Amino acid sequence: MQFEKRQVRLGDIRPSGQNPREDFGDIGALARSIEATGGEPLNPPVVVADGNVFRIVDGERRYRALSSIYGEDREVSALVAESMDEANELVAMLATDDKRQLTEAERARGVQQMLVLGVDEQRIERASRATAGQIRAARRLRGRIDAGVQVTLEQLEAASAFDDEKDIEAVLAAGDGWAGKADSIRRRVEREEAKAEDYDAFGDAGIPVVKEKPEGFNYTDWVNVGLAAKKLEGKEFAAGAVAVWKGSYWDLYEPDDGSGAAPEKTEEEIRAEQEAEREEAALEELYRSLIGFVSSGAFAMSKDLMVEVRVGREDPPALLMAMGGDSHPENEGRFGLVRDEFARNLKACRPSEYEAGCWLMAAAKDMAQLDNRWGGDDAEAWLDHYDIFCSAGFEPGEEDVWLMERVQASAKEEEKDE
Repeated sequence: MQFEKRQVRLGDIRPSGQNPREDFGDIGALARSIEATGGEPLNPPVVVADGNVFRIVDGERRYRALSSIYGEDREVSALVAESMDEANELVAMLATDDKRQLTEAERARGVQQMLVLGVDEQRIERASRATAGQIRAARRLRGRIDAGVQVTLEQLEAASAFDDEKDIEAVLAAGDGWAGKADSIRRRVEREEAKAEDYDAFGDAGIPVVKEKPEGFNYTDWVNVGLAAKKLEGKEFAAGAVAVWKGSYWDLYEPDDGSGAAPEKTEEEIRAEQEAEREEAALEELYRSLIGFVSSGAFAMSKDLMVEVRVGREDPPALLMAMGGDSHPENEGRFGLVRDEFARNLKACRPSEYEAGCWLMAAAKDMAQLDNRWGGDDAEAWLDHYDIFCSAGFEPGEEDVWLMERVQASAKEEEKDE
């Protein structure tokens, strides 16, 4: 698209004779709004050069408001297109002052276009209701969005938080699943940073990191990623101890002292304790990730999710309380038919994002209480909830997958026992 932002004399601009609008509304109010936001409209009028004059393609109300403020000798900003086709394309791109409410993707494109045109960031913030952080993100990633790709300001801000170009591209290309992708990348980056801190802690303690268990060494302990410094503060290790990275945690080994003395605990007992601690930590981290994913509002309304929400409507507590769902026969007689009719007519309607979000929040809480004797999920229900979160766009990390496989194994054991 070829256009130029230029200073054009108001007296050289001509209204379009083809504009069907007869009532231009309250020009005075628009003029006051323009004066309050810097003296020019956020989006300049779009014009096409025609000899020595410029004919308006879009923005006649803005032109009239500017003329009422300044008269015809004042030069104002205008977007000058080379042809009518290009002008119409430009109009379609820009959000104008008096049209319908923009979608989030259109708002993001509008902010980026304003930055291209050199609009002051404070004016952009006032007009678009974008935060300063979102505008900084749009500036940083300006020109990175491929044609036809729909992104929101929130998505731009999430992508701009990463330094690696591949991570930025992954979030921008993730579509409706951008929040899950961003959370997955964030957790990976946090684990990489935590692992680097562990390297420093082992180095300070004189414990080298090696690729595998050396011959003649015995397993002595394990450390979750990011917790090496804490572990080393509270425990003494034999001279020559080494650390081995196991993919998501560290194993610690000490040289066999040759005494032949039996260890206080067998390796199997230590491993069992390790896995129990690891499961507890993984559940806590998964819950934090799930509620963050839901709170972002970027989850997809998948078919499986909507089915579960509709199933949950079978016995909604709020509806029962509002319409007499209790043990008193007189209440059931008075309100039962009304309640049944309400459910019959509305139970199958499409769930709202709010309703789906509430369902996901409750599911996340049940998952965090895996095998809790007082509530929460058993293995089978946990796996069902896990699948629904994934269908809604949640991207599990390494520890989430490990936890899921552990729950799968538990479910198979339960089937055998039955």
